[in-house]
Amino acid sequence: MEANFFRFAVQELFEKVQGVRIEKVYMPGRDLYTLDMGKRGSLILACSRKQAFFSLSGTKPPNPSKPPAHAMRLRKHIKNRRILDMISMWPQRRIFLRLFSADPVWLELDLVKGLSVVGDPGVYPEQSIAWPDLESFSVEKDIWKIHPQLTPPLRQELARRRTDEAGRLLHDLAAGRPEGFFICEKGGNRFALSCFRITDSVTCREFDSALEACSAFAEPELQRLLDAPQAKAREKEEKKKSRKLQKKLHQIQEDHKRLLEMVKLEDKGKMIQNHLYRLDPEKKTANLRLMDHHGLEHELELDPGRTVRENMQCFFKRARKGKRGLEAVSRRKKELAEPEPDSDKAFLPESGAAKRHPQVSDARSDLARKAHVFRSSDGYTILRARNSRVAGDLLREYASRFDYWLHAQDGPGAHTILKRRGKDEDVPEKTVEEAAGLAALASFQKHESRARIMCALVKDVKPVKGAGPGRVKVERVHKSLVVEPDPDLESRLKVQRG
Repeated sequence: MEANFFRFAVQELFEKVQGVRIEKVYMPGRDLYTLDMGKRGSLILACSRKQAFFSLSGTKPPNPSKPPAHAMRLRKHIKNRRILDMISMWPQRRIFLRLFSADPVWLELDLVKGLSVVGDPGVYPEQSIAWPDLESFSVEKDIWKIHPQLTPPLRQELARRRTDEAGRLLHDLAAGRPEGFFICEKGGNRFALSCFRITDSVTCREFDSALEACSAFAEPELQRLLDAPQAKAREKEEKKKSRKLQKKLHQIQEDHKRLLEMVKLEDKGKMIQNHLYRLDPEKKTANLRLMDHHGLEHELELDPGRTVRENMQCFFKRARKGKRGLEAVSRRKKELAEPEPDSDKAFLPESGAAKRHPQVSDARSDLARKAHVFRSSDGYTILRARNSRVAGDLLREYASRFDYWLHAQDGPGAHTILKRRGKDEDVPEKTVEEAAGLAALASFQKHESRARIMCALVKDVKPVKGAGPGRVKVERVHKSLVVEPDPDLESRLKVQRG
């Protein structure tokens, strides 16, 4: 957000929020803030050096389940306080909002650094800001260091316009008169908020007010910022998978070379076998000079601790091992070339899949022996151990580190796994409650009106060494739930196997 546009936008903002109480503050993302102002809506602030913006919106972006520490600190000082006054430092894209309090409390809004609370802003209400004339602007190269309101977009626009037009624009801005409020497209899907028309832009949409332009600009930008962490995480995960794949392929190539050398030992064994009739089979020696079937002489290095016959047998044995290894390497290479199956499909293959893929069928039947399989209302797979003896297998073989583990609190029950589809995925609350209900129905609380269930990430559940089967320790509880056991839940969610 350009500084001159910021000047007019914060004036309009203060007219809207003066006297309004800040109900709560959130941080839905990094350098992204939401001030809940009740009926007035939410002030959304995105901070960065280049693409910063704010808007007053009727909707709030989704928030993380656990607020960051900085958001909690802000809540401590500004929650339920009314906005009384404003000091604008618009050339630096900063404002200070004075909040109602016995002690002086100011909320600093900085488009680069974000939100912070200060006791004394150390600045005074805006005085008249000096503006240079056009001649000084044209002569002095670094004049923007003295007059920071001459931002790069403004300097570029003044240089593009004719002298009379540039002088008029500079005079109007100095007098507090914007040309209008625009969202200008610069090309390459780059947009900018401006209070003057950028003449070399692809398009310039004009709005009746600065806040209207802010709202139109913020909607797609906010979605991009909210999607950025997931996109970055997906990209990171893809790169990680690619590195693992390349590492495995490199290892396969190395194994292939090593195994080929082992297979070649068969030729040495045959050479000894062809000449064994004229050699002493029980003799121990470090080398032999023998002719192959082409008449070429070879010197064979032997293990001096073995007899000639034992060396021959060892060559044949290692060659057979190499051949078996090459077959295994070929299978591994083929498996790496095939796409990974969907996690749910790996547990529940479609009708007829068992005949086409016997290894999947075996895994399916093995799972059926160890767990009851359910499908939540939202389509998530839930596994519940049939008994304590297989609980460890369920955690070890069928659960990822970031799946949810559920169990009755303070008493015996069945280990229950809720399969997540991604490390950072937020599972619908209804699915979590259904998984907790299934855990309750296989616990000591199944006949109670209310059951207490704990939920943890699988990575935080560790087996207790030396204890009986199914005994685990939970290093960190993700959440605790209280559910009403529903006897019909199992029959509704049970997966029928064909």
